[in-house]
Amino acid sequence: MPDPTTLPDPFETAAQAFGALLDALGPGRHHLVCSAHTPLGSFASASATVECTPDDQDQANADYEGWLMFCHLLAQTSIAFRDATIFTRTHTTDSTSVLRGWSVTNGWPQPMAAADVFAAYCTDLATGDPIPPEPGTDYQAGTPLPTASGDSGH
Repeated sequence: MPDPTTLPDPFETAAQAFGALLDALGPGRHHLVCSAHTPLGSFASASATVECTPDDQDQANADYEGWLMFCHLLAQTSIAFRDATIFTRTHTTDSTSVLRGWSVTNGWPQPMAAADVFAAYCTDLATGDPIPPEPGTDYQAGTPLPTASGDSGH
């Protein structure tokens, strides 16, 4: 196990990841969901809704409680959870949206391929059977994010 005194603060890293996600998503109304499983099978999920204008893409426009819970769960993914994912839905009009996804590795989002995002949303979790795509939804790959230190990729 790594020495905890040499690791970055998980909540600070999660807050930086949240900001990097908003920067990558750009202007618009976004719904972000973080989900994770523990090795013993427990499941947790948190979500936040954010409205970003072209001039102001920070957490100031986020639902604070949602942001706090989202970052708390994301911080825990580097400690107690495995198989964590983040999905975002950007509403482009009243009837259309763009869905993107990231898997979480060591507490940091890594982009998923568009096919993986599509499979996650178009597969019945209980049976494994395919389900029809959501009308008006464009399934896209996650965008590579800079690391907390500012480097691209993680």
